[in-house]
Order: sequence, then structure tokens, then C-alpha cells
Amino acid sequence: MPDAATEFRDQLLKHDWPDDQQVASSMLNLSDNITRNLEILRFKRQILGVWSAPRQRFLYPHFQFDSLGNLRSEVARLLEILPENDQGGWQRVFWLYSPHALLEGDLPAETFTRHPQRVIDVATEEFADSSRDVGW
Repeated sequence: MPDAATEFRDQLLKHDWPDDQQVASSMLNLSDNITRNLEILRFKRQILGVWSAPRQRFLYPHFQFDSLGNLRSEVARLLEILPENDQGGWQRVFWLYSPHALLEGDLPAETFTRHPQRVIDVATEEFADSSRDVGW
């Protein structure tokens, strides 16, 4: 029987997030080696990709893109704050797609599309304050 994290991951994968090719089609500044360019952006924490074992590729949650498919400039600031101690990006995505008390129960990912600085502030409060013992 799948655990809660596996079930949540599977539920999130139903959002039909774009893969490398779909992201590249909207981000015209990527050269021919799309996969390598997105790998570099993931490594530099400028875009969040999560590994989908069933599809054998990285997927990119929608909150990172504006209505034209361009990467939001605030994504890099958010990713600098979120802990990067997870395998395949999933813990960060779980945080982004879970209701948060400091956002009145709203999802950080949904709030980010309207008020990115608000989510950055919440993430900073939760993760960047080393004087408190905060966790996931």
C-alpha cells in the first residue's frame, strides 16, 4: 500500500506539468541542447524540476511560469530559500502545494502566481531563520 507521500506525489503528477520539451517551446532563449540547459537551470536553482519516474523525465510545476509560459523572475529568489535536501525536488513541491498557516491556509504555489513576494517572505520566515527550530 502506498504511503501518504507517494499518494500526494501521484496526485500532484495529475496536474500535467510540462516536461523539458514543453518548457523549451515557450522559453525561446534555450538553445538546441534543451535538456542540458534545463539541467543547468535546475542546478543553479533558477527553476524547479521534479523527477517523474513513470514518465522518466523532469516536470516543471506551473506556478513558475507566467501566462505566456515565461519563467517568473522571482522563482530563483524563492528557490534560494527553500531547502534543497530532497531527492528529485519533491519536498520543495510538497511544501509549495500544501496549505500553509501563514498564507491563511492557501497553497504557496497558488499564492506565488499572484503575490510572489508574499510566498518568498513566508519561506524566509520558515526556512532562513536559523535561530528557530523549524522543520517541514
